[in-house]
Amino acid sequence: MGFLSFIGKWLGLGRRFSGTPEQYLAMVQYIAKKNNPEYSKDELLQWGDVMQKAMKVNLQPYGDFKDLAENGKPDYSMVEKVDGKMKEMAQRRDLKQAIYGPNADLGEDDVMKSNDAGSVFARKMVKDLSQHVRFSDVEQRKLNDL
Repeated sequence: MGFLSFIGKWLGLGRRFSGTPEQYLAMVQYIAKKNNPEYSKDELLQWGDVMQKAMKVNLQPYGDFKDLAENGKPDYSMVEKVDGKMKEMAQRRDLKQAIYGPNADLGEDDVMKSNDAGSVFARKMVKDLSQHVRFSDVEQRKLNDL
């Protein structure tokens, strides 16, 4: 699966963020917005800190994530690509379900079942993040089953 491999390379399969601090800021903003479209500064700072617990991030020349959030200019170039791929995947899943029904086999588009390296990485990353983030009870049960 190309998209998850792309994400894995961007985040680094060795859990090291391989982009610039400004790209990291944009990624954290993207995640915060997906979680809460009207996120606060405190929520952004929490997401930045939580993500740093799950992967190594070189924030130089910024002292910490708060410094980056206050003084850095987000670079949305990678986030725009990710968002485009996310929408493309959602459309493929929707199309398969429209054609074959709601219980259609989504194949490699099903991140929860795929054995693709990117899917395995994504599941492990979310499971690791669940130590620091409270997900809904339904989502937490899914994570516990991984």
